[in-house]
Amino acid sequence: MGETKKDLEKKVTTLDKERKKLTKANQKLNQRVLELYTLYNISKSLSLSLQLDELFETTMKVIGETLNVSEYNLMLLDEATNQLYMQAVHGFDDDCIRKAVLSPGEGIPGQVLKDGKAVMVDDLGRRKDWVYAKGEKPLKGSHLGIPLKRPDGAVIGVMNAHKPKRKSFNKEDVRLFEAVAEHVAVALENARTYQKTRDLSHRDDLTGLFNRRYFFERFEREVERAKRYNRLFSMILMDLDYFKRYNDAYGHLSGDRALQAVANELRKNIRKVDILARYGGEEFVIILPETNKEDAVLVADKLRSSVEELGLGAAEGGDILTLTAGIASLPLDATEAFDLIEAADKAMYMGKAQGRNCVRAAAD
Repeated sequence: MGETKKDLEKKVTTLDKERKKLTKANQKLNQRVLELYTLYNISKSLSLSLQLDELFETTMKVIGETLNVSEYNLMLLDEATNQLYMQAVHGFDDDCIRKAVLSPGEGIPGQVLKDGKAVMVDDLGRRKDWVYAKGEKPLKGSHLGIPLKRPDGAVIGVMNAHKPKRKSFNKEDVRLFEAVAEHVAVALENARTYQKTRDLSHRDDLTGLFNRRYFFERFEREVERAKRYNRLFSMILMDLDYFKRYNDAYGHLSGDRALQAVANELRKNIRKVDILARYGGEEFVIILPETNKEDAVLVADKLRSSVEELGLGAAEGGDILTLTAGIASLPLDATEAFDLIEAADKAMYMGKAQGRNCVRAAAD
């Protein structure tokens, strides 16, 4: 006896279900192949660089192009302070970058650091606590924080991504981001090891800061990168006032100790992404990525005030050492590296002529 119409319809329904299952399985397989190919390319790209600044740039490009986000950053753990600092960033304002210094458990990145687990927030608008810093502007949309882990499981930083719409991330995104973060963490550890070895030849013997040679190497790269990506960039050139008089009055050993104290004070009051170097005898210079002129002036004045408060020379009964600083920003004051230095230098000597112990910006 032949098959009835009902039997045929049942077979068609069964076959259609099987077709849908196969289609879904094939889609998942294609997605997995694409992910593996993406991870292969990421691993290949990251393995090509042992320079930390180049690695940060490569990582930012990989995240933006591969993971389809427009606002993202890398925060790394400083083992000396046990705090997270922004090291590479895209799409966040200067105020957020400067204030984002987090201890374990603080904000979303601090929570990721403390627990060593990814945190996905579907709607930031419904969170009452802050994300990166107290008093920050309320963030809206979705957020994803992924731990960067060494092979031994220790968390060395956090990769953060943000999208303006709610519920923009899902479990598949978390899995892919975690896989990317694994490659980033390995590349970071390799670059850090290389950088530590390389930095030994780029340090000033007296202060431990970067030396003039390293400053010029790094400065030209940072300027070109800022120009290429149309990013903010400022620099501060600083000189200790009447340092020769101080040396003559109290001796070169006292002068050396004063330079070390000033270097330590400057180091304590800048971000981890900033680059501080000894520029000359009593001159210092700071590269400030992602910083406009107004914020650079505020940073310089904070440094000037902190050096003044050291009171170097007060114990000997003489005048205390102070600092005069010049500011220049790209592209407002110059578009080439040496022109930018010249603009900052002129601003600094204008401050010297106007009484010292002050901050002057180019074109003021």
